[in-house]
Amino acid sequence: MSGDAFQVCFHPKLGVVINDPVAQMGLAKEQMRLFKVGDMLSGTFMRSIVSKDLAPCSDEQERKNADSVQAYRAARASRRKPYCAQCRRHFGSVDFTVCTECSSIRCTCGTCSCVAKVRRRKAA
Repeated sequence: MSGDAFQVCFHPKLGVVINDPVAQMGLAKEQMRLFKVGDMLSGTFMRSIVSKDLAPCSDEQERKNADSVQAYRAARASRRKPYCAQCRRHFGSVDFTVCTECSSIRCTCGTCSCVAKVRRRKAA
């Protein structure tokens, strides 16, 4: 995973998390957004509280969570637009999940590639 722009870390309370620089848009300096691999969703935390306990993942943790990290990587790479097709919020500035059906980013408004395709078909 050395070519990734994001870091896979371990936090004692949050578990395996992804620290992605792209997901930090719109946050105050004292905040950071982490993607919780176990829950497949992101959350915003106080940097001073969370960052001190972040550590590199062990090889076992990386192997155990490889599929989820790959799903995040695929969702990150598949974004054709850096914003939600429905509400127009930038994905780097909102907490989000990864859709288990289409492996794309699901915005807080509920839109992902599955929903966007259905809306496009209905509009046609």
